[in-house]
Amino acid sequence: MAVRKPAIDKRTAQAMEAFERAVKALGKKDFERAANLLGALIEGHPEEKELVERARSYSAICERALEKKKGRPKSFEDLLNHGVYLMNRGEYPEAHKVLQQAAAIHPKNEHVLYCLAAVHARTGDTTSALKALRSAIHANPANRAQAKGDADFDPIRADSDFAALVHA
Repeated sequence: MAVRKPAIDKRTAQAMEAFERAVKALGKKDFERAANLLGALIEGHPEEKELVERARSYSAICERALEKKKGRPKSFEDLLNHGVYLMNRGEYPEAHKVLQQAAAIHPKNEHVLYCLAAVHARTGDTTSALKALRSAIHANPANRAQAKGDADFDPIRADSDFAALVHA
């Protein structure tokens, strides 16, 4: 006697196919397409409780991935602003990474050089801080006066090379 598989109705089969397409898109990291497919599944097949539950979980993953993707700065100005933001939050390694990306776009920009000097000073890398600050001052001599009173340079303020540089 052959075992018969339970018959799956047409709507359930459609819901399962939609779920499979969404999971494939998710596997390809096409989060926008996956989110759209999952949203349509949730909306169009509310009777499929278990499938809709899974779809909601995957949809949340897509939303987090899309939010993370949105937050990545791309332009020089965005990178510089994001680097300053991270620096102000005390996230110096991340700030350094973002500011290096900005410096790759505009290596002689006085603002990025000054910010890199400040990050290096905050992390105790005096040599790199002084090198970047020299470059920032060369790009704009007004940075010398700025650095004199900037708290970001407090960790290296007692260094004789720093004093010579800002009081020249």
